Amino acid sequence: MNDAVRWQDIARGVTRVEAKTVLFVTGAVKSGTTWTQLWLDRHPQIACRGEGYFFNKFAGALQALCREASDMIEQQNQHKGEKLPEFPRMDLPIVQYLLRQSVLSCLSLYGGGDDIAVVGEKTPSTVLTLDTVFDLFPDARVLNVVRDGRDVCISAWHDNLRKAPDAFKQLYPTFGTFLPDIAQIWANHQTPALNAAERWPGQLRQIHYEDLLTTPHETVAATFDWLGVDCRPDLVAACLGATDFRKLADGRKPGEEDRDSFFRKGTAGQWREVMTEEQQRVFWEIAGAEMTAQGYSRESHPG
Repeated sequence: MNDAVRWQDIARGVTRVEAKTVLFVTGAVKSGTTWTQLWLDRHPQIACRGEGYFFNKFAGALQALCREASDMIEQQNQHKGEKLPEFPRMDLPIVQYLLRQSVLSCLSLYGGGDDIAVVGEKTPSTVLTLDTVFDLFPDARVLNVVRDGRDVCISAWHDNLRKAPDAFKQLYPTFGTFLPDIAQIWANHQTPALNAAERWPGQLRQIHYEDLLTTPHETVAATFDWLGVDCRPDLVAACLGATDFRKLADGRKPGEEDRDSFFRKGTAGQWREVMTEEQQRVFWEIAGAEMTAQGYSRESHPG
């Protein structure tokens, strides 16, 4: 953040952001949310960054702080006696207001420009707190990115090995020991998205990682159209071209693996080569209902 930015500048920026479409990009870990954030951000009418962790980590800490303050206020109110007016507690409505203003303040630092129509933020786990999102931002849009849970398990395994191999291997010595936990995590991220899609059908949209690979122009154009921004083919092509896997992966083609890179492989269907039949059975036993609900089968991704 620029030290020259003052709170007055942020206040003006919040006013500008409130007049725009606020977008939250969500999805299970390693589902393509970062790639989605990047091609969204390349659109001249969209500013999208990540990750703010507003609705889980920050919201919890804010609520705990306000609860502590309220306890102190209550103690003082009790000691004042009946002749003195009580000071108001920092209860839930205040917590909600502060959380909303905090989100808008951060968004204003990069999305307040006159040319920006959509201000987005990407934190995958926001999908677990969609009730709070729509309570605080009733007109918001949520773009949930869905990827075959079996590929998510494999990608998450390699990503954890890349980031902290020693500590991770102490917890999970093998992929087989990691599989049940990550399968459950993937499944837990699907139910709130599916429920929200029914409750807020025009405001929550789901796109599949596999469609971004097989029909990228159609998938991205439809997303831009849903957001109400320019979706001309040449603009879609420019956004996709700027975030092509080869550019993100320093020249590697999709399928050329680099286990030290965040953008490791860029393909779908890796589970066919990696997972044993027993591991597939274990995964499906844990997440089969959610896979089916998201349009996947034991053999293929949505067509």
